[in-house]
Amino acid sequence: MYYQEYIGSAAWRTNPVRLREFEAARFECRLCPAAASDGTPLEAHHRTYERFGCEADGDLTALCRNCHHQVTSFQRASRYALIAPLRADVRRLTVSVPLFDPTRMEPVR
Repeated sequence: MYYQEYIGSAAWRTNPVRLREFEAARFECRLCPAAASDGTPLEAHHRTYERFGCEADGDLTALCRNCHHQVTSFQRASRYALIAPLRADVRRLTVSVPLFDPTRMEPVR
């Protein structure tokens, strides 16, 4: 099953594990004070994809959209930081003009 298809399905919306996580979190983000009662939409973050489509208790964490985005970005950055680039295409920076005009420096106060 594809991720987008599953997340948009009725099976995901009515997933008992997902609903139990929201109840256990008291319909609040686990990381910040955002709450569904304030109108903040909550999302269920997959802590693992080992049982994707058949999630078990503990596989999901209730997060607001902002925290979910930040957690996912952090995890991706951590994962990709371990991968060596295929090649480094770095060129030496050469500057033909000064980066600042020494005649326009203001006196230090």
